[in-house]
Amino acid sequence: MSKFRHLFEPMKVGTHTYKNRIIAAPIYCGTFINIPGLDFVLKHAMIARAKGGCAQVTLGETAVDFTGASREPFPPINYSDFNDPTMAKFKDLVGKIQSYGAKALIELSHCGESVEPIPGVEHGMGPMGYTREDGMKVYAMDEKMMDMVIDHFVTAARFMKEAGFDGVMIHAGHGWLLHQFLSSRTNQRTDEYGGSLENRARFPLKVLKSVRDAMGKDFILEMRVSGEECMDGGMHTDETARFCQMAQDYVDLIHVSVGVYRNPILSGEFSSMYQEHGLNAQAAETIKKMVRIPVVLVGGINDPAQAEELIASGKCDFVALGRQLTADPEFANKAQADREDDINPCIRCFKCFPGPLEGVEITDILNIYGCTVNPTEFFYDEEFLNTPIQSPKNILVIGGGIAGMEAAVTACDRGHHVTLVEKTDKLGGLLNFTDTDNYKIDLGKFKQLYVRRVKERDIKVMYNTQVTKALLTELKPDAVIIAVGSKPVQPPIPGIENAMKALDVYETPEKVGQNVIMIGGGLVGCETGLHLAKSGKNVTIIEMADKVAPDSYPMHRIGLLDEMSRMVTVHTGLKCTAITSDTVTAADKDGNEHTFKGDTVIYALGMKACSHTADTLKAMIKDTLGDIQVYTVGDCVRASKVYEAGREGFTAAMSIL
Repeated sequence: MSKFRHLFEPMKVGTHTYKNRIIAAPIYCGTFINIPGLDFVLKHAMIARAKGGCAQVTLGETAVDFTGASREPFPPINYSDFNDPTMAKFKDLVGKIQSYGAKALIELSHCGESVEPIPGVEHGMGPMGYTREDGMKVYAMDEKMMDMVIDHFVTAARFMKEAGFDGVMIHAGHGWLLHQFLSSRTNQRTDEYGGSLENRARFPLKVLKSVRDAMGKDFILEMRVSGEECMDGGMHTDETARFCQMAQDYVDLIHVSVGVYRNPILSGEFSSMYQEHGLNAQAAETIKKMVRIPVVLVGGINDPAQAEELIASGKCDFVALGRQLTADPEFANKAQADREDDINPCIRCFKCFPGPLEGVEITDILNIYGCTVNPTEFFYDEEFLNTPIQSPKNILVIGGGIAGMEAAVTACDRGHHVTLVEKTDKLGGLLNFTDTDNYKIDLGKFKQLYVRRVKERDIKVMYNTQVTKALLTELKPDAVIIAVGSKPVQPPIPGIENAMKALDVYETPEKVGQNVIMIGGGLVGCETGLHLAKSGKNVTIIEMADKVAPDSYPMHRIGLLDEMSRMVTVHTGLKCTAITSDTVTAADKDGNEHTFKGDTVIYALGMKACSHTADTLKAMIKDTLGDIQVYTVGDCVRASKVYEAGREGFTAAMSIL
């Protein structure tokens, strides 16, 4: 019996029984199944979530038609034809999901006025008629158009039932068509479909009732809503809860999200690291008090203890996990086995979803996807992943940062004998700053997880050790993985010796005064400056380029800049020309000088790969041991992000057979 008693208690949903309270939130369009490459992403993710112990696995947004409901140029599905090739593909995937005891659902949606100008789409439709800024004509829906859309939802649902799905999720949130009718922000009609909430809910309720009548009581019908629209003039939780009361006769589950797709970060649809975990709990609790059917809560949940508390306290009946199951699809199995300390925590960095994919080529989408904390996710070479080692080797890993720890853990798990050499007295490398950063709590948990994984395994760790010829001769490794990291760039600015390196503020915070001038507005400078501002410092960032944090993932940057706007002063277009102990002089593009005064000057002007150290080590290894396998990974190849470090450490270890 797991310590998370409520999380693993079965529950009745309609006529079905769910084995636990963990649902895989809809992710990746169902239409991915018809696109080479993206079909791998969809199938791999859905099967992994089912195998990982989820009670329900939900395929993501799938348009109910391809002339007015879709926003992506994906191959259309003929829902009226059960011989459409998609049917066999869905049946195969659904069977695999269900073989692990999970319910299989798919999210049906219609984007209404938010259609994209893609082939086959000539206009949009919605509660109101108007011409968008991009010239797209949007027609106000009349009864005939409403009946057509209802028929599309019913026809798509029938197709999914024939494919073996246990049910469908009807999307009535995130600013899509049904939500457009529900919200007075987008619905100012004066007929029976506008005005009061009862009128605005009339068309969405017709959709739900029609699908229920057509599908019968044994087919699961889940409805997704935005508990709070989080937009000026948008729908609030009290109205959403009243709508849910109206809808509960037709649906089995109410899935509470928040926000709108066209403003996903600031509205909270995709929570960032600057928002609390479980951020939609209040909305879910309000709705749960007003309905008699189960309520699902989604929103930044990455800890089974929090999930347990949310259910135990009555805020919801189920938790839905999205990006967390990309970080670790074994979340449910590990939690049930009381192995919660071995769960990869989602750090909400947006590597897996850097931003809306409209206009992105399909081949580029495959290159975009990745997971900072899970190197096996989006790894498309299954043969490589499944190739066993030929014999155990003695492997030396040099460097105890993320790249080195990932390499050591992977190599050990593969059956090799591993020695990890670290020049300092602790593991973690550059990520040790997360021990005290105000915002990097989840990244810190990830770092601590890898430190634990190294210590829990039969990996020999040598601290305070430099690699020498004598050590190489003693260890006699068959292969070496070099992961010696990077170091801050120190530019030739007059007086640079008067400034602190950005990462030093975490080791010696007592040296940081009240008024801070940060030179460099890249990701490191912005995040360090924000940490100091959160600690109560007055922070001014000076950046030479026209914008700050261009090196961050796009969705993360939106959240970062929003948080900075409340706490940090930013000046762009200024090049630092001189530094004293308490002033910075900077010149604008016209050569005009500006002077900034503060207590402490800090610089964050990039990182430089320790490639010279790596090259010296490679030469020493060759001279001492001959031509053995040597891999260089992570920041010592080129300064980059945590994702690249982990993926390269993993790949190097997997390559040693």
